[in-house]
Amino acid sequence: MTGHLHEDAYILFIFSESLANGNGIAYFPGGPPAEGATDFLWMILLSLGSYFGVDVALSAAFLNGLGLSLIAALSVVLASKHISGSKLMLVSFSLSLIILLSQVSQASLAGFSAGFYCFFVALSFYLIYESKGKKLHLLPVVGITLGLLRPDGVIIGIVASITGLYFAYRKAVIRKYLLVSAFCFTFGVGYFAWRYTYFGYLLPLPLYVKSTSAESFPGFWPHINWALYNCFLLIFVIVALIFYKDRWRIIIASIPISALFIALMFATQSQNIAFRFQAPGTTLLIICSTLFISYFLEKMKGDVNRVTVIILTIMSATIFSSTAIYSAGFSFMIHNLKNDGYINYFPYHLSKNIDNETKIALTEAGRFAYWVNGKKYDLVGLNTPETAVNGSSPAYIEGLNPDLIFIHVVETADYSKVCNKNYCELSYPEVLNGIKKDTDWRVVKYGVTKAPLTVYDYLKDKSDDYQAFSVSYDNSYPHLYFIKKDGNIDIDDFKEALNLSFSEKGVLSYWDMKKKLGFSSIFE
Repeated sequence: MTGHLHEDAYILFIFSESLANGNGIAYFPGGPPAEGATDFLWMILLSLGSYFGVDVALSAAFLNGLGLSLIAALSVVLASKHISGSKLMLVSFSLSLIILLSQVSQASLAGFSAGFYCFFVALSFYLIYESKGKKLHLLPVVGITLGLLRPDGVIIGIVASITGLYFAYRKAVIRKYLLVSAFCFTFGVGYFAWRYTYFGYLLPLPLYVKSTSAESFPGFWPHINWALYNCFLLIFVIVALIFYKDRWRIIIASIPISALFIALMFATQSQNIAFRFQAPGTTLLIICSTLFISYFLEKMKGDVNRVTVIILTIMSATIFSSTAIYSAGFSFMIHNLKNDGYINYFPYHLSKNIDNETKIALTEAGRFAYWVNGKKYDLVGLNTPETAVNGSSPAYIEGLNPDLIFIHVVETADYSKVCNKNYCELSYPEVLNGIKKDTDWRVVKYGVTKAPLTVYDYLKDKSDDYQAFSVSYDNSYPHLYFIKKDGNIDIDDFKEALNLSFSEKGVLSYWDMKKKLGFSSIFE
C-alpha cells in the first residue's frame, strides 16, 4: 500500500491476470502462448485469486505468509522431539524471528513465490529425515508439487523421490510408494506433453535465456555470496553436525537441495533478489539450526557447567548475528520496494495515451509491460518465443516496426555526459557517441546484452524515424526510449507522462494505481 513489487514479480502477475481474464497464458491479449511465467502452479493459484476478484499481489502475500508460517510450524514439530515447555517456547520465538527476517521472507515481500515454494522444500526434507512408513508415500506428491511451482524444483522433487525409494524399501512400504510415484510420474508426463503442445517449446522461455552465459560456471559467485551472507548459520550447522547423533539422516535429507546447488552452478542467476535461487538452502540452514539447538538444549540438564555456558554463548551469538544480518537485509528490501524511481509510476501515467494496437519492443519486461496497454515484445526473450530461442536481431525489430522501443542499456552505453536532467531528448549522433561497447550483436549470446546492441544497429537506418530519450534512474541514465515520430504515441503525451512521473503529484503506490483502476483492498 506504500511501495511497489519487484520488476520480475510483475512478469508473473501479467501471465496470471491474462489467464484469469480468458486470454490464455500470453504476454499480452491476442499474443502467442508464451511460457514466461516459470512458476506454473504459482501462476495458477494467483490466477484463481484474480478470477474471483482478489488482486494478484494480495494473493501472493497471503500464500507466502502461509508458506512461511508452515515452515516455522514444521521446524517447531522437529524441535519438539527434543525439548518442550519454556525451552521450546524460546526456540520457537527465535525461529519465528529468523524466518520472518530471512532472505526467504525478503524475496516473498518482493512478490516472488519463495515462502510458499520453500514450505514444500522443507516438507520434502522433513519426510526424508523422519522416513516414516505412514508418510513416505507423500514424498512423490511433494516432489511433483515442487516441479510445478518452480522449474528448479524439478531437481529437488526428482532427487527427493528417488531418495525416498530407499526408505520405502526399508520400511516395507515400497508397493504403496511405487503406486503413488507412478501416478505422479504419469501426471508429470501428461503436464509436460500438454505444455509442449500448448507452448511449442521443451523448456520455459527464461531457461533458454539464462542458459547462455560467457562464464563456464555462472552460478559459482552467487553461491559464494550466499554462503558469506549466511556464514554464521552455515558454520554453526557444519560444526554442529559433528556432535549431532542423527547426522547421517540430516545429510541424506539434504541431498536434494545439494543437487539443486550443483545444478545452479551452470545457470545464470539473473535478478537473484535476496538470493531467491538459494532460498531452499536458506530454509535448510534454518531447519537444521533449529534441530541442533533443540538437541543441545535437551542435553543440558542439571547444573550449568563451563561447557554448557560456552555452548549456550555460541548458540546465542549465532542466532543474534544471523538475526542482525537478516534484519539489515529486510530493512534494505523494504527501502528498495518503497523507492521513488520514476519507472514505478511512468508506465501507469503513459498507459492513458496508449491503445491496444500500439507495438512496443522492450527489454524491461516487468512493471512497464504490466501497466501499459499494447502489443509487447520482449527483446531479451524472457516472454517472447522468437527472441528466447533465436535472440533479438535488427531484422526482427524491423518486422515489428514498433511504435516504442524501451531498453536498459546495461553497460553498453553511458549518457551521463550529455544529460544532467531528469530526462533528455537525444539526437541520433548523441545516441551513437554514448555507446561504450561497439560489439557486433552477432557474437553476443547473452540476451540481456545482445538486445540493446540490436536496437542500436536497427536504428542506423531509422534515425530520422524515431525520437530518442535518455531517462535518469538510480543515479545514472540506463533507460533509453525511442518514440516513432509517426507512430501511435504522441511525443508530447510521452513527455507529459515523464514530467508527471518525476513530480510529487505523480508519485503513487501500487494500491493507489490499483484503486484508480477499480480494485479495492481488504485492508480498507
